[in-house]
Amino acid sequence: MDKRILHVWQPVTCLEKANVIFAKLTYGNSNETNGLRLELTDGAGNAVEIVYDQWSVTMVDYIWTFRHVNEIKRCDLNRLIDRADFSVLNDSTAQHFYKMENSDFLEWYDQLPWLGSGDVPHVEHHIYMYNDGVFEVIADYEPKFIVKKAGS
Repeated sequence: MDKRILHVWQPVTCLEKANVIFAKLTYGNSNETNGLRLELTDGAGNAVEIVYDQWSVTMVDYIWTFRHVNEIKRCDLNRLIDRADFSVLNDSTAQHFYKMENSDFLEWYDQLPWLGSGDVPHVEHHIYMYNDGVFEVIADYEPKFIVKKAGS
């Protein structure tokens, strides 16, 4: 039985649902880029920059890990999406994200040497979907969201 649970998460409402057509990921530790930054842009030109820039003393990095997968390969999420509670949405016409409970990604990560989710119980698996793929991040804090409205 699949124990994974998706929790609907909508920290911003600036992106049009099912119309996020562009994604840009940067990761680094320099004057120009600190941490992981994911920018998602919808068809109208509205964008949100998702910023993981808090230094994790536990992991000695900004995030634990991340991955990108083609949306077709992550069709396994469809069953979980069907069971998710969408009543928590602030705006049903806006894009939303997910947090995964009983995460298989985190379970995989816990098999690696050194610290894991048993040592840091508040770690989270964040999922960001767009038209061409799925970005997933494991971190021990929520990122910042910077809204960039089209034309501003």
